[in-house]
Amino acid sequence: MRTSNWLVPGALLLLAAVPGIAGSLRLAEFAGGAQVLADSERITSAPLPVIVHIVSVLVFSVLGAFQFAPRLRRRRGWHRVAGRVVVPAGLVAAFSGLWLSLFLPRSPIDGDATAAVRVVVVVYMAVSLSLGLAAVLRRDFARHRAWMIRGYAIGMGAGTQAFTQGFWLVTAGPLTMWGKTGTLAAGWLINIVVAEWVIRRTRS
Repeated sequence: MRTSNWLVPGALLLLAAVPGIAGSLRLAEFAGGAQVLADSERITSAPLPVIVHIVSVLVFSVLGAFQFAPRLRRRRGWHRVAGRVVVPAGLVAAFSGLWLSLFLPRSPIDGDATAAVRVVVVVYMAVSLSLGLAAVLRRDFARHRAWMIRGYAIGMGAGTQAFTQGFWLVTAGPLTMWGKTGTLAAGWLINIVVAEWVIRRTRS
Protein backbone atom coordinates (compact mmCIF):
# COMPACT_ATOMS: atom_id res chain seq x y z
CA MET A 1 0.00 0.00 0.00
CA ARG A 2 1.12 3.54 -0.59
CA THR A 3 2.64 5.36 2.34
CA SER A 4 -0.05 8.08 2.12
CA ASN A 5 -2.70 5.50 3.00
CA TRP A 6 -1.09 5.01 6.40
CA LEU A 7 -0.02 8.52 7.40
CA VAL A 8 -3.24 9.39 9.23
CA PRO A 9 -3.88 6.01 10.90
CA GLY A 10 -0.19 5.83 11.81
CA ALA A 11 -0.36 9.25 13.48
CA LEU A 12 -3.54 8.26 15.31
CA LEU A 13 -1.93 5.06 16.56
CA LEU A 14 0.98 7.09 17.91
CA LEU A 15 -1.51 9.39 19.64
CA ALA A 16 -3.29 6.37 21.10
CA ALA A 17 0.00 4.90 22.32
CA VAL A 18 0.31 7.27 25.30
CA PRO A 19 -2.99 6.38 27.03
CA GLY A 20 -2.65 2.84 25.67
CA ILE A 21 0.61 2.29 27.52
CA ALA A 22 -0.81 3.81 30.70
CA GLY A 23 -3.91 1.65 30.41
CA SER A 24 -1.82 -1.47 29.87
CA LEU A 25 0.21 -0.69 32.99
CA ARG A 26 -3.04 -0.31 34.95
CA LEU A 27 -4.22 -3.70 33.70
CA ALA A 28 -0.89 -5.17 34.77
CA GLU A 29 -1.44 -3.71 38.25
CA PHE A 30 -4.86 -5.39 38.46
CA ALA A 31 -3.21 -8.66 37.44
CA GLY A 32 -0.85 -8.39 40.41
CA GLY A 33 2.03 -6.52 38.82
CA ALA A 34 4.06 -3.77 40.42
CA GLN A 35 2.40 -0.37 40.96
CA VAL A 36 4.29 1.97 38.68
CA LEU A 37 1.63 4.66 38.14
CA ALA A 38 0.49 7.29 40.61
CA ASP A 39 -2.90 7.22 42.32
CA SER A 40 -3.10 3.43 42.23
CA GLU A 41 -5.13 3.02 45.42
CA ARG A 42 -7.88 5.35 44.20
CA ILE A 43 -8.03 3.76 40.75
CA THR A 44 -8.07 0.19 42.04
CA SER A 45 -10.98 0.99 44.36
CA ALA A 46 -13.34 0.28 41.44
CA PRO A 47 -11.59 -2.43 39.39
CA LEU A 48 -14.43 -3.58 37.12
CA PRO A 49 -15.46 -0.21 35.60
CA VAL A 50 -11.81 0.80 35.27
CA ILE A 51 -10.94 -2.42 33.42
CA VAL A 52 -14.01 -2.09 31.18
CA HIS A 53 -13.06 1.49 30.38
CA ILE A 54 -9.43 0.69 29.59
CA VAL A 55 -10.23 -2.29 27.34
CA SER A 56 -13.00 -0.47 25.45
CA VAL A 57 -10.82 2.60 24.93
CA LEU A 58 -7.96 0.45 23.60
CA VAL A 59 -10.26 -1.31 21.13
CA PHE A 60 -11.93 1.94 20.08
CA SER A 61 -8.73 3.93 19.59
CA VAL A 62 -6.65 1.25 17.85
CA LEU A 63 -9.29 -0.30 15.59
CA GLY A 64 -10.82 3.12 14.94
CA ALA A 65 -7.49 4.42 13.64
CA PHE A 66 -7.59 1.92 10.78
CA GLN A 67 -10.97 3.29 9.71
CA PHE A 68 -9.04 6.35 8.52
CA ALA A 69 -6.91 4.33 6.07
CA PRO A 70 -8.43 5.22 2.65
CA ARG A 71 -7.77 1.86 1.03
CA LEU A 72 -9.20 -0.10 3.95
CA ARG A 73 -12.20 2.21 4.19
CA ARG A 74 -13.03 1.55 0.54
CA ARG A 75 -13.35 -2.12 1.39
CA ARG A 76 -16.99 -2.09 2.45
CA GLY A 77 -16.75 -5.47 4.15
CA TRP A 78 -13.84 -4.41 6.35
CA HIS A 79 -15.36 -1.03 7.15
CA ARG A 80 -18.69 -2.51 8.19
CA VAL A 81 -17.25 -5.31 10.31
CA ALA A 82 -14.78 -2.97 12.02
CA GLY A 83 -17.51 -0.40 12.54
CA ARG A 84 -19.66 -2.96 14.33
CA VAL A 85 -16.85 -3.29 16.86
CA VAL A 86 -15.70 0.34 16.99
CA VAL A 87 -19.11 1.89 17.71
CA PRO A 88 -20.08 -0.41 20.62
CA ALA A 89 -16.55 -0.11 22.03
CA GLY A 90 -16.82 3.68 21.84
CA LEU A 91 -20.20 3.71 23.55
CA VAL A 92 -18.92 1.42 26.32
CA ALA A 93 -15.87 3.67 26.70
CA ALA A 94 -18.12 6.74 26.95
CA PHE A 95 -20.57 5.29 29.49
CA SER A 96 -17.85 3.68 31.62
CA GLY A 97 -16.02 7.01 31.53
CA LEU A 98 -19.21 8.72 32.69
CA TRP A 99 -19.51 6.26 35.60
CA LEU A 100 -15.90 6.89 36.60
CA SER A 101 -16.41 10.65 36.40
CA LEU A 102 -19.45 10.52 38.67
CA PHE A 103 -18.63 7.76 41.15
CA LEU A 104 -14.89 7.14 41.33
CA PRO A 105 -13.31 8.86 44.35
CA ARG A 106 -11.75 12.12 43.24
CA SER A 107 -8.06 12.89 43.34
CA PRO A 108 -6.96 15.96 45.37
CA ILE A 109 -6.82 18.11 42.22
CA ASP A 110 -10.13 16.95 40.75
CA GLY A 111 -12.74 19.63 41.36
CA ASP A 112 -16.34 20.14 40.32
CA ALA A 113 -15.23 21.94 37.15
CA THR A 114 -13.13 18.95 36.07
CA ALA A 115 -16.02 16.58 36.71
CA ALA A 116 -18.41 18.83 34.78
CA VAL A 117 -16.08 19.00 31.78
CA ARG A 118 -15.71 15.23 31.76
CA VAL A 119 -19.47 14.67 31.91
CA VAL A 120 -20.12 17.08 29.03
CA VAL A 121 -17.40 15.46 26.92
CA VAL A 122 -18.50 11.84 27.42
CA VAL A 123 -22.12 12.77 26.68
CA TYR A 124 -20.98 14.54 23.50
CA MET A 125 -18.99 11.45 22.50
CA ALA A 126 -21.92 9.10 23.10
CA VAL A 127 -24.32 11.37 21.18
CA SER A 128 -21.87 11.71 18.28
CA LEU A 129 -21.44 7.95 17.93
CA SER A 130 -25.19 7.38 18.23
CA LEU A 131 -25.92 9.97 15.54
CA GLY A 132 -23.22 8.44 13.36
CA LEU A 133 -24.85 5.02 13.72
CA ALA A 134 -28.30 6.43 12.99
CA ALA A 135 -26.98 8.20 9.89
CA VAL A 136 -25.43 5.08 8.37
CA LEU A 137 -28.65 3.14 8.97
CA ARG A 138 -30.36 5.84 6.85
CA ARG A 139 -27.49 5.46 4.34
CA ASP A 140 -26.56 9.09 4.90
CA PHE A 141 -22.84 8.45 4.60
CA ALA A 142 -21.74 12.09 4.72
CA ARG A 143 -23.35 12.68 8.12
CA HIS A 144 -22.20 9.25 9.29
CA ARG A 145 -18.60 10.13 8.53
CA ALA A 146 -18.87 13.56 10.16
CA TRP A 147 -20.36 12.28 13.41
CA MET A 148 -17.95 9.36 13.61
CA ILE A 149 -15.00 11.72 13.17
CA ARG A 150 -16.36 13.87 16.02
CA GLY A 151 -16.88 10.86 18.28
CA TYR A 152 -13.45 9.46 17.54
CA ALA A 153 -11.78 12.84 18.10
CA ILE A 154 -13.31 13.10 21.57
CA GLY A 155 -12.33 9.53 22.38
CA MET A 156 -8.71 10.33 21.52
CA GLY A 157 -8.60 13.24 23.96
CA ALA A 158 -6.31 11.45 26.42
CA GLY A 159 -3.54 11.32 23.83
CA THR A 160 -3.67 15.07 23.22
CA GLN A 161 -3.96 15.76 26.95
CA ALA A 162 -0.59 14.11 27.48
CA PHE A 163 0.87 17.00 25.48
CA THR A 164 -1.22 19.78 27.06
CA GLN A 165 -0.40 18.55 30.56
CA GLY A 166 3.23 18.10 29.58
CA PHE A 167 3.33 21.71 28.40
CA TRP A 168 1.83 22.84 31.73
CA LEU A 169 4.38 20.84 33.72
CA VAL A 170 7.26 22.33 31.75
CA THR A 171 6.05 25.95 31.85
CA ALA A 172 4.11 26.21 35.13
CA GLY A 173 5.18 23.32 37.35
CA PRO A 174 2.97 20.72 39.07
CA LEU A 175 -0.68 20.56 38.10
CA THR A 176 -3.18 22.48 40.19
CA MET A 177 -6.92 21.92 40.32
CA TRP A 178 -7.59 24.58 37.68
CA GLY A 179 -4.50 23.57 35.76
CA LYS A 180 -5.82 20.03 35.40
CA THR A 181 -9.24 21.27 34.33
CA GLY A 182 -7.69 23.62 31.79
CA THR A 183 -5.29 21.10 30.29
CA LEU A 184 -7.99 18.43 29.99
CA ALA A 185 -10.40 20.87 28.35
CA ALA A 186 -7.64 22.13 26.03
CA GLY A 187 -6.87 18.60 24.84
CA TRP A 188 -10.48 17.90 23.97
CA LEU A 189 -10.92 21.34 22.39
CA ILE A 190 -7.89 20.83 20.14
CA ASN A 191 -9.32 17.52 18.94
CA ILE A 192 -12.74 19.04 18.31
CA VAL A 193 -11.26 21.88 16.26
CA VAL A 194 -9.15 19.47 14.20
CA ALA A 195 -12.17 17.21 13.65
CA GLU A 196 -14.32 20.10 12.39
CA TRP A 197 -11.50 21.21 10.10
CA VAL A 198 -11.25 17.70 8.63
CA ILE A 199 -15.03 17.52 8.16
CA ARG A 200 -15.22 20.90 6.43
CA ARG A 201 -12.19 20.12 4.27
CA THR A 202 -13.77 16.84 3.16
CA ARG A 203 -17.07 18.52 2.32
CA SER A 204 -15.38 21.25 0.28
